[in-house]
Amino acid sequence: MIYQALIVDDEEIVCRGLAQFIKWEEHGFEVAGIAYNADDALALLKTIHVDALFIDIRMPGKTGLEMLPIIREEYPDIKTVILSSYSDFSYAREALRYQVFDYLTKPVNLKEMEGLLDRLCDVFEGQQKQSELYANRTKALLLSAARGYQEMLPDKFDLPQMEGWLGLALALRNCQLPENELLQKKNAMKEQIMAVVPEAILLDESVFSLFAMIPCRTEKNGDTFLSMLDTLCEAWQEWACGVSSFQADLNTLHEAWQEAQQALCYHRAEKRGGMILYRNIKPLFAGEVPQIQEILTETVNRLADPSKRDQVLLYVQQGISQLLKEGADFTNHQIICIRYLIELNGYLHKFNLPEEELHTHLNETLSSLLLCQREHEVSEHVLCYLEWLLTLLSRSDDQQLGKGIIREIQLYIRQNYNQDISLNSLSEQFYLHSNYLSRLFKEKTGKNFIDYLIEVRMEKAKELLHSTDHKIIEICAMTGYDNPRYFSKLFKQYTGMTPREYREQK
Repeated sequence: MIYQALIVDDEEIVCRGLAQFIKWEEHGFEVAGIAYNADDALALLKTIHVDALFIDIRMPGKTGLEMLPIIREEYPDIKTVILSSYSDFSYAREALRYQVFDYLTKPVNLKEMEGLLDRLCDVFEGQQKQSELYANRTKALLLSAARGYQEMLPDKFDLPQMEGWLGLALALRNCQLPENELLQKKNAMKEQIMAVVPEAILLDESVFSLFAMIPCRTEKNGDTFLSMLDTLCEAWQEWACGVSSFQADLNTLHEAWQEAQQALCYHRAEKRGGMILYRNIKPLFAGEVPQIQEILTETVNRLADPSKRDQVLLYVQQGISQLLKEGADFTNHQIICIRYLIELNGYLHKFNLPEEELHTHLNETLSSLLLCQREHEVSEHVLCYLEWLLTLLSRSDDQQLGKGIIREIQLYIRQNYNQDISLNSLSEQFYLHSNYLSRLFKEKTGKNFIDYLIEVRMEKAKELLHSTDHKIIEICAMTGYDNPRYFSKLFKQYTGMTPREYREQK
């Protein structure tokens, strides 16, 4: 990264000398501008980005010392360096009140100046790393809270404040794209959202999906953004989008995430791109209708494990019967079954089944459900649909099924190698039992999950050691390890050299 410097001095020869004779580029800087008085410098700061300000302490009109409190108040991120032909310590002492970075006397020694630039560069890079760590930590906390794994505590974790917002679950409809194309499309969608709402928070929900938190003070403001996004999605025809109801603060993050995911599941029952708003399907989630999430999750888990598919029909039949015992009338029974089938369809994209066939059969079943007169007819249609689905899965060849899921897991690991990834976390992410996932991963790749994770991390470590100047302890953290000694041990086992030996050899 190139940092921007502004030189301010009433002597033109000093400004031009610094701009021309200092090797700015070699030390990570370029001169963004020159000003010959304080007022011009302040005007320039309103039009350009500046990281470091080099300012004469005494100038006609407003002095450098008089500029310091203004810079401190309006541009707190700028690092200021005082230049002066006056070596009186009182000037430096006064400047220190405003936390200047350094104080140099004129004429400036070029070596001293370049050494100062190196120190500045180290400070900026350290701040950038801290900022990235904070952003990654914040996003990890938000995603964990959204999924319900962690309690939402905005004050404790110093999370962003939102007076009003919408949650968006976005998913690519085509899961078979090459990895580089997947990343391109996700990054393009992020850029489109950030261009409209720069304050949006974007979380990588999975390999193929995003969860976006869109700040909007009122529901009307949210609708304005949604109309723009709807036009975008319609144009691409590649994204499905579910939108939560309007949220007042972050304490309802998990509920918003659930609403957006439910809307997204309903969207996948459609053939087109675009979005579905939770408020439009909210009647199907009335308080008196029993929740079906547990049955739905277990259904997907059993469908994903060929050894457990023969248990699906009996499990669903018993589960729906239990929900009816909780007091659901005939209308609610219909709603339960319609919800169940539509949301189940939202998860079937993971199985690489023919979409056209899925849509057609689902819509035929839903039409039949709406015409039913008795409860047992509703249940029969649900079970008939599941029988057809089991036949379709068998026909599609579970070898292809396993290959598709394992490919998605491999993509996820390669994109999130620096996170805390475990077999249990992957099993929750991909709705697979951990034992089955472990066996399937070994069968499809020839490697254990943990060996594959180490391989991905070590290859990334090699790349960082070879192409960057990051410290080894930093590379340890950047590749997902918090114990440098363990990292070095694994690296030597993998390459036959310690990280330091590898870097020296390269």
